Amino acid sequence: MEREIVTILDTTLRDGLRNSGVTMTLEEKLRVARWLEEIGASVIEAGFGGPRQIESMRQIATAVSAPIVTGISRVNLKDVRRVIEAVKAARRPGINIFVPTSDAFLGKIDGARERALDSAITAIRYAKDYLEYVEFSVQDATRSDRGFLVTVFSAAIEAGASVLGVADTVGHALPEEFGALLRHLRETVPRGKDVIWSVHCHNELGLAVANSLAAIAGGARQVECTIDGIGERAGNTPMQSVVRALHERADAFATVKPGVRFAQVAAAAKLLPAIIAGDRS
Repeated sequence: MEREIVTILDTTLRDGLRNSGVTMTLEEKLRVARWLEEIGASVIEAGFGGPRQIESMRQIATAVSAPIVTGISRVNLKDVRRVIEAVKAARRPGINIFVPTSDAFLGKIDGARERALDSAITAIRYAKDYLEYVEFSVQDATRSDRGFLVTVFSAAIEAGASVLGVADTVGHALPEEFGALLRHLRETVPRGKDVIWSVHCHNELGLAVANSLAAIAGGARQVECTIDGIGERAGNTPMQSVVRALHERADAFATVKPGVRFAQVAAAAKLLPAIIAGDRS
């Protein structure tokens, strides 16, 4: 049986630089983007799409040809348009539209869920008119009502999203919980087996890698991560660790394989420290 590919969405240039203490010049961002293309990363998330990031996102979009280049956006159409403008020069442009779904993020306000759902549908439909790759992600999924998650993801598929992102935004989940959530969503959401499920974990409990692997076992086929796990607070899922686990524990993950070149991933251990140290060679 042919093994399914687990693709890598690398968000080093977006979430990895968010309040992490790591900064990069434009040339350093381009260096990272080209290296990610070299190892076979499927998606490079280039930025948030804020006014100050537009130009660097455009530069990244034209610096690579094989990966999909995305920006992340709130459901606000102004933000969606800005991301589309920033990445449209890419050979393979895309967008990741997100909305919070937990009461902790939405607030227990009458109509909050309905407004979030309506805004998400509008944003996805708008983006789909311009881009083939449209991911829809839910923020704080692991503390959200499962019934509402099913409703939102079902609507997102109908609106045109082909990748569905499940975020453990505050690093709350345990592996068995996160894996079970992925299985539930994949099996319960109509057409849930026709889309790609992507996971975005944070490391507050030191479980970002374990949760990502549990999600893969539950049916996820894309992992959102950063080089060395850099990111705000306790950081993101370290890309190298996920790839190494899938490669070296092929006995436990017999049906999947990483979509990046494992032999070249080790170079990341030198790439980021060199950039932080100012080595532009």
